[in-house]
Amino acid sequence: MPAKRGETANRILIAARALVKAKGPDQLTFDAVAAEVGVSKQAVLYWFPNKARLIEALVRPALEAESNAGKVAIASQTSASEAIRAYISALAVFHSSDLERFRLMYVTPQIGQRPGRDGTMLTTLGRIHPSTTEMYDALGDKLVEYKRYDRLIDARRAAAAIHTALLGLILRMAMSDALNSPTRSRDDALVDALVNVMAPKAA
Repeated sequence: MPAKRGETANRILIAARALVKAKGPDQLTFDAVAAEVGVSKQAVLYWFPNKARLIEALVRPALEAESNAGKVAIASQTSASEAIRAYISALAVFHSSDLERFRLMYVTPQIGQRPGRDGTMLTTLGRIHPSTTEMYDALGDKLVEYKRYDRLIDARRAAAAIHTALLGLILRMAMSDALNSPTRSRDDALVDALVNVMAPKAA
């Protein structure tokens, strides 16, 4: 893909986002995007030579924003439990405030891709995005610093597991929201329950 993105590329991303929102991620095709923008399919392929690159460009800003929200939340915490609680709470607010963005980040990239061998929820191109890795490392550092884990690799796995558990709850919210389910009102209680399981308050 050319290094400098032009106006056409930005119009393509806007159209792709609108298509996902209106018709669902399975309707995101080069033909549909080209028709929406009013350009040829080859013009779309010039900027995004395959679907994985298009999806990566769509979700990268949101993944970076999510990572920043997690890192900011834990930066000033002074215990492992406080860091975990802040991490879950901040990401819950980040995602529940914009469920369309969540769908774009964690549902759209799964269309037409195989799941990871370890069962984790992948982002684009069949790998964890570098910004997400940075977020896991930041929480992992806190968990080692405050003696929750001895090894960074174990602490980082814990950070990934906590994040994946929260994403499961957010997926439930997104499904309830799409179906106008009355269970939506219980979502905050479920997030609180996850916080208390992962980092129970001292008695």
